[in-house]
Amino acid sequence: MPPGPLAPGGPSAVGRGRSWLWALGGAILASAVWTAVVFAPGGFAGQEQEGSGSPDLAGYEFRKNICPDTDLSALNEEYPEEESKPTSEATTHKALDAMWCTTTLKPSGAEYSNATVSVEMWLYKKTDPAANFAAQYESFAQRGDDENAYGVRKVAGIGDVAYLVTPEEPRETGSSAYLAVREGWMTYQISWSNYLSSNDTGVTGPDLSEVEEMLKRDTKATLANLKS
Repeated sequence: MPPGPLAPGGPSAVGRGRSWLWALGGAILASAVWTAVVFAPGGFAGQEQEGSGSPDLAGYEFRKNICPDTDLSALNEEYPEEESKPTSEATTHKALDAMWCTTTLKPSGAEYSNATVSVEMWLYKKTDPAANFAAQYESFAQRGDDENAYGVRKVAGIGDVAYLVTPEEPRETGSSAYLAVREGWMTYQISWSNYLSSNDTGVTGPDLSEVEEMLKRDTKATLANLKS
């Protein structure tokens, strides 16, 4: 399942805020990766199941490093500075290939505020992920409480089906949003987690409608790169 928003660091975290946030981001990503591998169709729990016919990978192939093909041009308009170099990871298996790229970006004039962006791609080679993919994102609205509820809606024009997950209400110090796409037996997710520090006077984050458009643009560009 997609990870939750990054926890904001208080004044005592200023001196070590960057490393603390990056470590937390890594832990969140690792947790998300492990959960997806175990419970996704084709993961540990289902990798012995044989699908019928050949997998429909829609022209996508395994790549050892997807970071060079991850296009964040739209997000870079809002976050022009790179706080950390992109990190990649990839695993391959007869049932499932998985690829990740994660980076942390900063808005202009910010010292502590940032946004962590993660891209994941999964290639299922034994089982069709369609049903589980739909269930995972359509049920995401059941998570959280009244103050931390998420909204889920379909997005047209990307892949066979795409879902956008955003908070129902903007959050004061940080928000998260996810755009997930399935095309054939390929699934993709880009996640954006924004952290705003009170120590960065005058720095504000984009509203969620702007984030939606940025995620759409970068997803379309990235998928085109990964398919070529």
